[in-house]
Amino acid sequence: MLKLLPLLFLGGCVAMRAPSMSDTALEENTRDWAEVYRMEIKIAVENEDLDAYNFFFEEYMKERIKQVKESNK
Repeated sequence: MLKLLPLLFLGGCVAMRAPSMSDTALEENTRDWAEVYRMEIKIAVENEDLDAYNFFFEEYMKERIKQVKESNK
């Protein structure tokens, strides 16, 4: 049984098909970047990653300013 264990580890990570462009299609008009940045900030805080926090906080603030300007038009 222990002899088969390495085969299980090696065979368990096999992708059945290669990823295609349609798997990662991004629609900019439906993506809420502020929400994406908020989630990244939360992850950075959980991991105590100050550099990631600073980066995503700045991006979040840029996106929120952009959203406010667009809503005032």
